[in-house]
Amino acid sequence: MWKNSLAALLLALAALLPGTAMADIFLSADFALTRGEDPGSYELTAAVPEAVGQPAPVVWPQGCRQTAMSRQTSGGRAQYAYEFSCDRAFTTDDRIGTPWKADGGHFVTNILGAQVDRSLTGDVNGIQIPVGETAATARPLTTIAPEFLAQGVWHIWLGWDHLAFVLCLALLARGRDLLWLVSAFTAGHSVSLAVAFFELIRVPVPPVEAAIALSIAFMAREALLVGKGEQAFAFRRQLIVVSLFGLLHGLGFATALGELGVQAGEKLPALVFFNIGVEAGQLLFVGAILGLLAGLRAVSLASPVRVAALYAVGAIGAFWMVERVAGFAIA
Repeated sequence: MWKNSLAALLLALAALLPGTAMADIFLSADFALTRGEDPGSYELTAAVPEAVGQPAPVVWPQGCRQTAMSRQTSGGRAQYAYEFSCDRAFTTDDRIGTPWKADGGHFVTNILGAQVDRSLTGDVNGIQIPVGETAATARPLTTIAPEFLAQGVWHIWLGWDHLAFVLCLALLARGRDLLWLVSAFTAGHSVSLAVAFFELIRVPVPPVEAAIALSIAFMAREALLVGKGEQAFAFRRQLIVVSLFGLLHGLGFATALGELGVQAGEKLPALVFFNIGVEAGQLLFVGAILGLLAGLRAVSLASPVRVAALYAVGAIGAFWMVERVAGFAIA
């Protein structure tokens, strides 16, 4: 009966798994605004993942109307080109409401002769493009901080790879040992995030994604061995290995942050607050797992659920690794 229950749980977890795991960022959109040929005319281009589905109409600022639209698809992304005209100049409060439910975005324009480069945050209604911010002025820290804090939290919560690895840590150790392991993971990915984000090193994304998947399978196996009373390596070596795996995950975080589009003058605060957001999201997730385990211990289910979860996560990590290796080998 125990084997049947374990198999049923594995099948249920597999059914909930998304088809393709995102090692870096969820669903990211890119927007660009340029001037048209006629006075008061503009062109908005949007590149969005096809996974967000067919959109509702774009909401234009008051006094503006759409004059043309085209759509193409390439590489799993839909490319939209909108032409619109306005009977007045943009004001600071003007926004274009897009319906795509992406998790984040990147907006660039130079319609006033100065380059504007903004990261955008999505919500349940889509992404708002601040076309009124067409003057490349410095933003205050009070605007930058919450924006990138939110992006960091959402990235860790919607990054299946990172959550799976942290789950393995939470199921590997308890108490002070768990605190040390999480701290080692944090130190590792904080260093590589900063180094990669400032382009001191450049590493191809596909091999990093495959290695991240392998790290999940490896840590799931280690947690299973520890649960059986075996030690694959001493705790000090665990700290070193977790730190090294943290370096891999940090490269994934850097890719995500880079896709958001960060102005040159905002790079340092964006990095700091994005990293704080990642840590906050990570700690909240660990707290939720520990609370769930405490509840399961109260009903004597902690051990079987722990084992089933580790087998499932390990299998998923191995599958992701094979899938990603096959993907970039073909490419």
